[in-house]
Amino acid sequence: MLDALKGTWADRLLLLLALISVIGTWFIIQSNIAAGPAIAEIYHGGTLLASYPLPQEGEAPITLQVKGDLGLSDIIIDEHGARIASAPCASQHCVLSGPHAHAGDIIACVPNKILITLRGSAESRFDAIVE
Repeated sequence: MLDALKGTWADRLLLLLALISVIGTWFIIQSNIAAGPAIAEIYHGGTLLASYPLPQEGEAPITLQVKGDLGLSDIIIDEHGARIASAPCASQHCVLSGPHAHAGDIIACVPNKILITLRGSAESRFDAIVE
């Protein structure tokens, strides 16, 4: 078994460079997600409909209606984050998920094809999520 783990110095150097590349890429991706002010981007299908900055404490919330495939979804963006307040879908998972305020968070109403992504300076809570 140990004979299989032995390699030349070039093999070890190549492995080290690959490891450094993976770690470096992860940091670059994380910094791009969390760069700039916190912004909620709203999509229907693959089309960006609007981008709104997350209001700071004391600022007025942003409320809007977005037309999806099934009907209108009510979206509220306030100091607590972005959320779907009502949707015409049957399962209501998007409504029940509540407000999201961290960079990298995604709210999806799949039957209505509405997607909200959060980008910006809000800190991410997780390194990775696996289901």
